[in-house]
Parts: sequence; structure tokens; C-alpha cells
Amino acid sequence: MINLESLIARIGNVPHFKGLPDAALREIVYAGQILKFPTESIIFSEGGPASGLYVIFQGQIHLYKLGTQGQEVIIATIKPVVMFNECTAIDGNPNPVTAIATQNCITWRVPAESFQMLMRRYPQVGTGLLNVMAHRNRQLLSRYEDLFSLPVLSRTAKILLDLSQWGQVSINRYRHTNQKMAALAATVPEAVSRSIKKFKEMEILESDRTQITIHAPDRLADMTNIGPFWYDS
Repeated sequence: MINLESLIARIGNVPHFKGLPDAALREIVYAGQILKFPTESIIFSEGGPASGLYVIFQGQIHLYKLGTQGQEVIIATIKPVVMFNECTAIDGNPNPVTAIATQNCITWRVPAESFQMLMRRYPQVGTGLLNVMAHRNRQLLSRYEDLFSLPVLSRTAKILLDLSQWGQVSINRYRHTNQKMAALAATVPEAVSRSIKKFKEMEILESDRTQITIHAPDRLADMTNIGPFWYDS
């Protein structure tokens, strides 16, 4: 069971908050609240009022960005224990992305106003957060460079490897639709469908309406060198 008292130790294990004294951790934890989100619920929306800083302790979250042509692009997959949406806690501006729970989630959230007060009280919190944001910015720039320099076939290959855990498990097509995979690859569902068909013709995988099974992960890996689709902190 997760409550505010148990969160003090958990928050202390988040890389950004390591090294803070217990009194500071307690004050930070009690400035926020525990929030639960069922699968497919919207946690916050792109362009909406600053939602503040979150830490995920259970479940999985996709961060979406609206593309120039109105398509949804998944820019990150958030898994425990990682913080996200930290930029709104610093500047108080609207949310830069949409966050959607892809599994039942337990999170902790601190509002932007409260976190800004904490940064004034504990300057090391703000300084450490800037380092985290710089690291994340470099990750995202590298990811977008890959997305727009590599063909859709290569991007789809990386997604299939990730979802199948390097061919160890079959991919559930009801859970991972062409539309969702297209959002990961920053393309359209038709392009993903064509890529899967190509891999099937090459006898790299088998595919039907319910699942995709990877038979030759090494051959699939030869076609891509894109980095992981999630934050590390």
C-alpha cells in the first residue's frame, strides 16, 4: 500500500531527490498527493494549465505530442520509478504534452506553485532538476534525429523488437494496434502495416489479426539502430 509516509522512502530513491535530508523529503512529499489513474485515462492534456511534477510508482504512461498534421506522436513511455512533466513545475506554463495511462497507474503529484516554493527553500532541488531536464532534452533531440533520418521500415523494426522483448513474447495486436505503433514511429498506420507485411514476406515474423510473432529478431535488429522509447532519470 502506498501512502504519504511510505512515499518518503520511495521519493528518496528517485535519482533527482537522492541526497536530500529526511526533513526536506518529508516536506516535498507532503506538498503533493497520491493520484490513481485507470487504463486509458487522460492524466493531463497538451496545452492545458500547468499540471505540475509527477512521479510514477505503478503502471505505464505514454506521453503524446500533437504532430504538425494533427497526428498523435508518442514521444516517451514512462515506467516506474520516474518523474515527468517537470518543466511545468519550473515555469508554470501549460503542459507541453498529453499524458495517458496505458495501464492502471499510481502516481504522486506536486503542483507547480508548491514545487516552486520548495525550490526557493531548497535550491539544490531546482539545480538538480535543471540537470535532469538537460539530459532529457538531449535524449529527445537524439530520438527525433533518428525518427526523421531513418526510414519507416527501420523505425517499425525497432518498435517490434521493443514490444516483443527481442522476440521473446508475441505482440498482442488488440493492445498494440497499427495506430499506436504509428504514433511511436511518428508515421501513419498504413506505413506500419506495409512494414509488417514486408517483414512477413521476408519470413522475419508471422502476423495475423490477433498477434505478431518474431522469428528472427537478429535480422530485425540489423535494420535499425534507434534508441529506447522511454525516459531514464
